[in-house]
Amino acid sequence: MVKKLALLIALFALAGCSSINQGPQGGHDVSWYLHHQNKMSEEVAWCKDNANRSDLNSCKNANKAEGEALSYNANKTIKSLGKKLS
Repeated sequence: MVKKLALLIALFALAGCSSINQGPQGGHDVSWYLHHQNKMSEEVAWCKDNANRSDLNSCKNANKAEGEALSYNANKTIKSLGKKLS
């Protein structure tokens, strides 16, 4: 029982560390950043703060989401307007 508890604690500790290394909002995919654009902006700013971070997956995903955000928001608005007009 103690071994299982120790293993569980170690796994949670390691999971927490990986996200810290990926930035303040790290470890998310492009879709998550599109749905959380304030967090995306924080991640992009963190990534731009240090050129070495550009190779991190979270930075790549946040930057890609930033590039897709305009069309994502436009499509979201069009769908919302379509529902209101129906």
